[in-house]
Amino acid sequence: MSLIRSTAATFALIAVLVCTAICRAEDSEKPPFRIVHRGAITLPQTALDSRGNEVEITGLSGITWLGHDRYAAIMDNSDKLILFSLKLARDGTPKEASDIEVVTLAEQHDYEDVVACPEPLQQRIAARRMKQGFPDPGRCVLVCEEDTPAIRAVSLTDGSLLGVIPIPEAFSTRRPNRGLEALDIDPDGSRLWTANEEALLADGPAATAEDGTAARLARVAIPEPGQQRSEEPMQLAYVVDPPHHFVRVFAGDPLSGVAALTGLGDGRLLVLERSGCPGLPPFENRIYLVDTRGGSDVTAIDRDVAQRPQDRVAKALLWRDQLGCNLEGMCLGPKLKGSSRSVVAIADNNGIGTPNQLIGFVLEEAAGGIPVSIVARAAAVAAVAVGLLLCRLAR
Repeated sequence: MSLIRSTAATFALIAVLVCTAICRAEDSEKPPFRIVHRGAITLPQTALDSRGNEVEITGLSGITWLGHDRYAAIMDNSDKLILFSLKLARDGTPKEASDIEVVTLAEQHDYEDVVACPEPLQQRIAARRMKQGFPDPGRCVLVCEEDTPAIRAVSLTDGSLLGVIPIPEAFSTRRPNRGLEALDIDPDGSRLWTANEEALLADGPAATAEDGTAARLARVAIPEPGQQRSEEPMQLAYVVDPPHHFVRVFAGDPLSGVAALTGLGDGRLLVLERSGCPGLPPFENRIYLVDTRGGSDVTAIDRDVAQRPQDRVAKALLWRDQLGCNLEGMCLGPKLKGSSRSVVAIADNNGIGTPNQLIGFVLEEAAGGIPVSIVARAAAVAAVAVGLLLCRLAR
C-alpha cells in the first residue's frame, strides 16, 4: 500500500513539473510568422525622365507597392522617385524589373521612404486641390523626409507637392541624418506609421559599437472623409539592436537604426533594422515582428526614453543576414499561394557604383504542429486522471 501511495505522489510531482515546463514553453512560443529570403535582381543604373534626360538611379531609400505589378521607390537627397514594374515568380522570387519611369518632384529633400496614398485620403487631397483651383493631381503617394522633417503628399502625375501630414512635434528634435526614416500605412488605410532612425537628442545616445539606440514608432490615424480624427496619435519606444560585429578596415563610427517598417494590421508591424560599420562585413539587416497592442504610449514623455525599459515594445526576430548590400526600404507586395505574402526590399547603392538591387522575401505563417496550449491542457487532464486512478488503487 505504501508503494502505491509513493507511486501516486511521484506521478503527481511529475505531472506538476511537466505542466510547469509546458506552460513555460507556451510563454516563449515562436512568432506566428517567418521570413524567407527569395533572392535579388539588379535595377539599371540610369533611366529617362519625361523630357528624355538620362537620370542616374542612386540612393534608393524607400519602396511601396502600387498594386498589380507596379511599385514606386524614392531617392534620398534628391528630387526624384522612380516607378517600375516588377515580375515575381509564384513563390515570390523577383524575376524582372521593367517600364522604369522617373518622376521629378517639385522640391528636393532628403527623402527616406514612400507609401501609396490610401484612397480616402487621396480623394480628400484631390477635392481640396480642385477647390483651390488646381487640376486633379491624380494618383499620389506619401513620402517622409528628414531634413525638415515632414511627411508630404506627392503627385505621381507631375511631382507636385500636395500638402503636409502633421507629425508629432518630438520628431523635430532628431539627430542630423537620423530623423524620419520609415513610413507605411496599415493595409486597411486607417493608420499611418513612421519612425526615426536613431534616438532623438533628448531620448538617449545614438548607437555605439556596444549598444543599440532607442527610436520612437509613431501611429497617426487617417480618418474617413467627413470624419474627425478618431484617435490621438500614439508613440512607442522601440530599442534597436547594437551594430553587428565587424573587422575594422577604415576610420569611422558604426551605426544601427530603424530603416523601414511595414504595417500588417491589428497593431502588428515588420521593422527593418540596418547596421553599418567601417569594416567587414559592411552591413547587416534584421527584420523583427512587433505587436504594438501591449505597448506603453510614451507621447507625454519628452526625454530619456532609452532609460525606461518598462516602456519598450517587445519584438521577435524573423530574419537576420549580411547580404553585402544596404537594405533601406521594404514593403508588402502581392499575395502568394495560401496565406503567404510577398515582401520586396530595396538596397541603397550608397552612391559608390554598387548595384541597385531589389530583394525578394516571403512572409508566411510559421510551421504548425499541435499548439503548445493544447498540449498543456492535455497533459493537465492526463495528470489528473493518473492521480485519480492511483489514489483509487491506494484505498
